[in-house]
Amino acid sequence: MLTSTAMTALKNCFTDNIVSAKYKVGSTYYQVPIQSAEILSDGRVAIMFLIDHTVAGDITITEVQLYDRNGALWASKTESITRKAMQEGILYRFVFTITEN
Repeated sequence: MLTSTAMTALKNCFTDNIVSAKYKVGSTYYQVPIQSAEILSDGRVAIMFLIDHTVAGDITITEVQLYDRNGALWASKTESITRKAMQEGILYRFVFTITEN
């Protein structure tokens, strides 16, 4: 079994290496920085980013992705999130549970 030190190191690997995100509108991907990356009190890892007004008007986000320092894709998820033009933005959060089986 992994020690708590090893589990923390694995979680820190996520928080230390994921540095950007992309979201897809239509056929175009837009890159944004990570707003926060942390280990939550329950041990899960949370990575958050903001989908702002880079794209004007009403939009539908169909995919979100996370990338590391080298530009390698770490996670991807299909979505269907609508943002109205008058909204300020969308704070999106990936949450990972890392367990040993």
